[in-house]
Amino acid sequence: MRGIQPGVLGVVAVLAAIVVDAAPGLADPPPIVELGFHNGFCSTTEVSVPANTPFLIDIDTGFQFTDESEFRIPSLGVRVILPSAYFNPRARVAVEPQPTGSIPFELMTPWVSGSAGKGCWGTIHVW
Repeated sequence: MRGIQPGVLGVVAVLAAIVVDAAPGLADPPPIVELGFHNGFCSTTEVSVPANTPFLIDIDTGFQFTDESEFRIPSLGVRVILPSAYFNPRARVAVEPQPTGSIPFELMTPWVSGSAGKGCWGTIHVW
């Protein structure tokens, strides 16, 4: 390059590398909490997530043989019909950032489903 000294070109390359390296990366993925709902029973009823951060709830519905079961968070207006074990036995619920506190949830199945259990109540602890 005409008019640029070799040392200057090296400094420009180093500065460009520093700027590229300092660029913000992709945001961290949201935390995922896992719940199991099998044959009308819950594998856990207490989970924790960080405050002011969106999070995902993965629900495994293996051995849940009805498509009339539901996951609900009444205080947030969340109501999701869960898949039966005959199809993809997983559901994912995205929850917006929440302030510190406790959020009750429900996993329910109808009495006529043939499941041994009828559901459970639990709490998401936001800290």
